[in-house]
Amino acid sequence: MTTTPTLVKLLFKSWMRSKVSLFFGFLFPVMLLLVFGSIFGGPSPPNYTLYVRNLDVDQHGTPGVLSEAFVRALNGSVFEVRLLKPGDPTPRGTGFAAVRVLTIPRGFTDNLLNTTMLNRIDVTTDTITSIIRMAGERIPEQTRDQIEASMEGLQTFKRFIVAEGVQITLEGSPDDRLLQPIEGIINVIASKFELGLLNASSAIEIRTVHAQVRQLRSVDYYLPGYIAAFIMTNGLIGVSSLVSDMHRRGVIKLLASTPVSKATWITSLIVVQTLASLLLTAVMVAVGWLVFRIVAIPDLYSLAVILLGTLAFTGFGVLIGGTVKEAEAVTALGNSISFPMMFLSGAFWPLELMPGFLQAAARYMPLYYFHVALRETLVAGSPETALFPALLVAALAVVGVTSAVLMTKWRDF
Repeated sequence: MTTTPTLVKLLFKSWMRSKVSLFFGFLFPVMLLLVFGSIFGGPSPPNYTLYVRNLDVDQHGTPGVLSEAFVRALNGSVFEVRLLKPGDPTPRGTGFAAVRVLTIPRGFTDNLLNTTMLNRIDVTTDTITSIIRMAGERIPEQTRDQIEASMEGLQTFKRFIVAEGVQITLEGSPDDRLLQPIEGIINVIASKFELGLLNASSAIEIRTVHAQVRQLRSVDYYLPGYIAAFIMTNGLIGVSSLVSDMHRRGVIKLLASTPVSKATWITSLIVVQTLASLLLTAVMVAVGWLVFRIVAIPDLYSLAVILLGTLAFTGFGVLIGGTVKEAEAVTALGNSISFPMMFLSGAFWPLELMPGFLQAAARYMPLYYFHVALRETLVAGSPETALFPALLVAALAVVGVTSAVLMTKWRDF
């Protein structure tokens, strides 16, 4: 009954005495959190997905001339436009990709045309007034009277033009760190579109609406990725190296000669890694709160995801260390699996910053689903959207632990 607690105590003490384990298990993740949380901004991606709902249509569903032209202007820039019909529901983000919706209101074409005419009249009258003032007495009085009469006619014509202004709506999640740059890009496109219509003043205003109330910053967004990535490395690299080293020193052969079972040994390793994962999470959250005042606080759902991820990667770590005999091969295999996942899974930066083929490859990496599930529970507070990736992590946990128990050679060490 006391075998497992004793093993856990001994393994945990050994792990805490290791300078390498402490550095890569705690210090290095904290360093990354501080560095990336302070300065990480990331380059602009080659394109953004933007859903556009054009409500400026007639009874037959034909879009207005200017709204259609504005959509073409968006699609010809850094955006990949996906059109929504007026009655289509707003797409929901699942953690796999950010969802941004731009809504073009009804009457966009008519209001923009009327505003354009008013602006042109204002520009024309202001220009003529400036010319008359500069020319002074060189303009004959009769010509001056004719000009003033024409300007009065323009002012009379303005009274018959009704313009309500134009406002388009950009909707996105507050934990989408690219939402603000996208708003700026749309502002630039709108300004250029207005200049193409020869507007003298801005006629388009962007009103950004957050789909949720909770305001999060980039450090909150990346915190789950850092936690998930180092839980993975602690499992795949740390556990596999520990098992390999104990095999090399004959410790496992000694354990195998005692009543300690293989399942008890693996259970002890999992418990130690679970404690390490919880400590890592606590340290990261504490440092984030002290330095950045983060608002992402773990709850039962995020702790459950952390447990599943720890089970999965610890199981595979035991499998590698227990089946590969050479220590160099264990290290090489652990590193070759861990580091591509760390940098290509989207844990450290959004997948949108990567080329398309790498985005597709990321969805085959276990760490991708682990950090997505953790992000949805820890940051977004949305356990329902974390259900699918969490189930995949749970399946990996079952496969990893089962494979470790069945394939680790206990008596043959």
